[in-house]
Amino acid sequence: MTELGAYLKEQRETLGVSLEQIQSTTKIQKRYIVAIEEGNYDQLPGAFYARAFIKTYAEALGLDVDEVFETYKRDLPQPEAQPAVELSRRATYSKSSAPKKSVAKRWIPNIIIILLIFAIGVALYYAFQAFLDSSDKSKTTTPKQNDVTIDKGDAPSKETDVPATEEKPTEEPKKEEQPKKEVKKPLVAKTTAGQDITYEVPTDKTMNVSISIKKDASPSPFVGVRDTSLEGEALAPDHINASDPNPIVVKNAKTDLIRIRVGSIKGIDKIVVNNQELKLNRSLLVQNIYLKKVATP
Repeated sequence: MTELGAYLKEQRETLGVSLEQIQSTTKIQKRYIVAIEEGNYDQLPGAFYARAFIKTYAEALGLDVDEVFETYKRDLPQPEAQPAVELSRRATYSKSSAPKKSVAKRWIPNIIIILLIFAIGVALYYAFQAFLDSSDKSKTTTPKQNDVTIDKGDAPSKETDVPATEEKPTEEPKKEEQPKKEVKKPLVAKTTAGQDITYEVPTDKTMNVSISIKKDASPSPFVGVRDTSLEGEALAPDHINASDPNPIVVKNAKTDLIRIRVGSIKGIDKIVVNNQELKLNRSLLVQNIYLKKVATP
């Protein structure tokens, strides 16, 4: 077993993810995953696929692929050398031996291009002249303002004009001031110890949790929600694939402590508890988020 295989296996077991779940997430056959963990690269279909499988496996665990490849580069399968291709004599003949085109053939394309440009210029000239002629005709057919007579016989006299009534300004009804909605500040982590981050939720009732996962997260992060600890009761189905329910919702949890295991915090959009969003710590990739219920003052 290589150090890289042992590291990947340790991370997978720490997340509590089985080989079947990794196979479902990465679409890599289980026997290839076991071969990577045991360092048996000869069972994989070539060095190129081996490196690609290791990269996909590390991403599914929420690891930094560049950091893993740099740390365990001695354990990575080296890419196979490509055989040199010998060029045939026919492909390596000198340009001087190729038959040269005659002067007439080389000038024919240039002459055609010049004729096309000339023809386009002539067409544009005649089109412009036609436009000027049409604009001149339109000007000659427009009647002058002095030739238009206005019949004043129907105009009302000053004596018969009806005085305009003054309109009184209408008072606009006063708008009732609506009560401002109370905006709750995001919950800040109370304590942080390694991968364990604890938030205190002030409530005397049950806890309602909503975990929204980014739709464009690649790979989709692993998320598990349990009562108190890993050995506790699962409060919602584990999220493994992008096709799993999103968001993850827990309603009326009566427990005093909820544990949310996140495999990759980069794939989490937001976590809301009792209509109050958590201020997430984005620096830790893998986290154990604890929601601790405390009595309200």
